[in-house]
Amino acid sequence: MRRYDFHRPDKFSRENLGALRVLHDNMARLLATNLSAHVRSAVRVSLIALDQMTYVEFVDQLQSPVILGLARFAPLEGKVGIELCHGIAYPLLERLLGNSHDAGVVERELTDIETAVLQTAFERVLLSVEEAWDSVKKLDSELESIETSPFFTQFAPPNEMMLVAGFLVEIGEHQDRINVAWPHMLLEPALPGLSVQHWMGQAERSAADDDDGEREQLQQHVQDVTVNLIAELGTTRVTIGDLLHLEEGDVVQLDQRIDRPIPIYAGDRPVLSGNLGRAGSRYGVRIISDNGEESDSVQGYFESG
Repeated sequence: MRRYDFHRPDKFSRENLGALRVLHDNMARLLATNLSAHVRSAVRVSLIALDQMTYVEFVDQLQSPVILGLARFAPLEGKVGIELCHGIAYPLLERLLGNSHDAGVVERELTDIETAVLQTAFERVLLSVEEAWDSVKKLDSELESIETSPFFTQFAPPNEMMLVAGFLVEIGEHQDRINVAWPHMLLEPALPGLSVQHWMGQAERSAADDDDGEREQLQQHVQDVTVNLIAELGTTRVTIGDLLHLEEGDVVQLDQRIDRPIPIYAGDRPVLSGNLGRAGSRYGVRIISDNGEESDSVQGYFESG
């Protein structure tokens, strides 16, 4: 037995909450994939809370200044609030701006440039919502604004019951929450289409296809990622004195034979091997397989400029 508060009655049934939990668990997996591809870094996301509270209670627990995105999901009527907590918003900013070092977490209002950059992160959240809801209802998302003061932006009546999904997001050593606040009046038209049986069946099917689905999504995201390849022609050791006296025309002997394959690196990891040669009027490296035979599946030229 539990107490029932008639001033703030629960609007979501146990069956609704079960289905919505499965839906947001799926959203957490999709969000991890979408953010990882966006920031080109490992991102872990897990659903840690699914709470009912009034709009006033939701606003009272927001940080100040807040990073709150207001979005619409047509054909659902109303606005949804998406809060990026500072502990994850600023690490996201650093990576999106090309800084791989830890610049720490600060609590201040966003600049115009930072707001524009973070908008792309919000769009990844909206995309994850659309994909998670795809089998229930086709949603068309739109980010209306990013607010820093929730007290001047009211997207639901004060006593409106909210469903707040809390996601723990981890990037490197940083972790904090992304909270998605759904007003009951916005979700109400979609609730009849949610059932535990539907979602449990979907979960069992998705669990069997989870690896293939995630692999396919990762492949789609990775196709547009550029990778620098380095062909190492050889190495040698010289003294600082010899290095300072090198002049045009001098020959430096390397430890690599010209008739032997040379390693090709992606970052600091050897991934292929190749043979020196010419590509038209340029010098190049022809990719070969690991056993020294030319491969039809991976072959091409890296040309010198």
